[in-house]
Order: sequence, then structure tokens, then C-alpha cells
Amino acid sequence: MSDILELDGVTKRFGGITAVDGATFGIEAGTITGLIGPNGAGKTTTFNLISGFYEPDEGTIYYDGTDLQELMVPSRTEHLIWGSAAGITGGVIGGAAGIGVLSLGALGGVGTTITGAGVGAGVYAGQHRLAQTRPDHTNSRPYQLARAGLVRTFQITRELSEMTARENLMLAPLDQTGEHLLNAWFRRDAVTTEEQAVRRRADEMLETLEIDHVAEEPAGNLSGGQRKLLELGRVLMLEPQVILLDEPVAGVNPTLTQKLTDRIETLRDEGYTFCIVEHDMDVIMSLSDRIIVMNEGQKLVEGPPDVIREDERVIDAYLGVA
Repeated sequence: MSDILELDGVTKRFGGITAVDGATFGIEAGTITGLIGPNGAGKTTTFNLISGFYEPDEGTIYYDGTDLQELMVPSRTEHLIWGSAAGITGGVIGGAAGIGVLSLGALGGVGTTITGAGVGAGVYAGQHRLAQTRPDHTNSRPYQLARAGLVRTFQITRELSEMTARENLMLAPLDQTGEHLLNAWFRRDAVTTEEQAVRRRADEMLETLEIDHVAEEPAGNLSGGQRKLLELGRVLMLEPQVILLDEPVAGVNPTLTQKLTDRIETLRDEGYTFCIVEHDMDVIMSLSDRIIVMNEGQKLVEGPPDVIREDERVIDAYLGVA
């Protein structure tokens, strides 16, 4: 198998602090990789870099062979939307001005309208160019990574608390027909049919994760473990290739922990790729196919769990002397 995620000399600084310092490693497709290290080792920053929340100061991160920054540049659709919006706005302003300048006649009004549209488009192009040349500009659009199949969860779950567990799952799938206003008005049958299909998928997911009994419960009322399972389910509704899990069993009782880890192993066997940050050494050692240990922002060592467990460098840096 090849690496679906690759970090090549990745560095991230915050002022005078180097949180990640030349990290270089890969995540093999179809495996579970544990990412461990002491507090301050750079694990969370690395996750934020991989998921597009931060841009590396140096180095490159590749997802399925493509630079993440290339995946997150403004899309052609985005340019068209904002360019059109700017042009229409300028046109409306110009049209209003044209109406006010009756002495110029109809031709003058049309000319002013066209001029206004041009000004609006020019303003958009200018601000975009300015943004691109700013030293702190970033093409950070994490949602585009999610659409490409690279998704993550968070240590503190981010469920939509007022919506039910089922509704949280139904919201996740991409490009739903009903998301477009005109479809909601003029293609109601198609919207209804798709919504019924998404609801069935959501119910199957709830049953698979064994939380179907809380389907109608507001997500904010669920236990910590149930919210972890719900977040995993919401990620799976996106049908991703790679899933980054940040402390998936933190605060979860042993029964739900076992349920969650069993499900992760099953998904790995189905072809999903996982990278997991976790402080529970029993869980990470039993769950991971391979473990990467970070210390002071760098990769300290990597290997299978039985090798990592006995490595003196890891014991000194993280695990402590038994």
C-alpha cells in the first residue's frame, strides 16, 4: 500500500514558538495510524495543518499525491459567484445613478450602468489580488478538503446541539438537491425523494453505531460517549477516504470505548484510513497498525506498537519508566 497522506519537512511557528519543526512522515492507506507524544509535542497543530486549519510556514502536505494548498485555492465557481455579485452590485449602483442623471438620456443611463458593473468587477478583482499578495494570506478552505474525502473530528465534539441526532447526520451528505433555493421551489419531488434516502442512511448509521435509541433526542442532551459516536457517524455520512480522530475516547466510558474502537477496526477493514491522536495508551497500542511518536514538534520514532512500547526514546520522552 502507498501513503495517502505525506508530510514533507512541515514547520509551523507561532511568534517565537516552533510548534511543528520539520515533521516528515506518511500515513498508509487502509490502516490505523496512532499519533502520540507528550503535551506540547505538536500533535494538535499537526492535525490542524493536515485538516487545513493552518498553513505550513515551510514544507508540504500531500493528500493522495496533491498539495493540500492546491486543493484549497478558490474554486472557479467561487470566482464566478463573487465576480458576478460584484458586477451586479456595481450595475445596480450604476443604474440608480443613471436614472438620476436624466439629462444624459437613455444612452447615458445605459453607459453609467455598464461603467458601474465594470467598477464592481474591478473592485472584486483588486481586493482578490490584494488578498493574494498579503503576507498572511492563506488558501485555507477546510471544507474543500472534506469534499475531497479528508475529514476530521475534534477532541471536544461539535454537534449541532439543538438538532436531533438524526438531523445531525442528515445534514452531513454533500451536494443535496434541497440545498439550492430554486430546487426547493421547483423540484420538490426530487428534494423529497433524496431527503427520504438520506434519512434511511442516517437511521442505518444510528443503528450501526448502536445509538438509534436516541435518534429523536437533541444532540446536546447526549452523553459524551454518544456524542463521540454521533460525530463519527456524521463524518462517515460524507463517505471519506481519510478520517482524523482527535482524542476519540477521551471522557468515554469503557463500554462505549469498546464499541467505538470495534467500529473503527471494522471501518479500517472496509478500506478507510485513520490517523488518531490519543493519550490512552492501552487503546492506541491495541488499535493502531503503526504509531508515530512526536516530541518537540518533530517525529521522534515510528513503528508497530510492540516496537514503540519498548523503544527507550519513547519511554524517556513520553511513557515514563515502568
